[in-house]
Amino acid sequence: RNTLNALTARLEAAPAERLRRLSDRLEALDRIRQTLGYTETLRRGYAVVRGDGAVVTTKAEAEQASGLEIEFRDGRLALGPRKPKRAKPADPPPEQGSLL
Repeated sequence: RNTLNALTARLEAAPAERLRRLSDRLEALDRIRQTLGYTETLRRGYAVVRGDGAVVTTKAEAEQASGLEIEFRDGRLALGPRKPKRAKPADPPPEQGSLL
């Protein structure tokens, strides 16, 4: 009789215990997810650079972007449209002296 009562109690507690374990596991996974997110990277002092709405990862991409936006941990900073580089003026032709 005691064994039956003990087994019944365990059977009744099993769903609640399983739910508690799953909940603990879910909370642990969420903590890991949060540490892997880019906002945690921002908190560590890094910044995210975007150009034309997309993440910029190279100097070449930054040079091609019409404007840049830098995201820090406390907000975003828009850097206006970039002015096109002026072409270097051509050197004047050397003066040719008289051959006569």
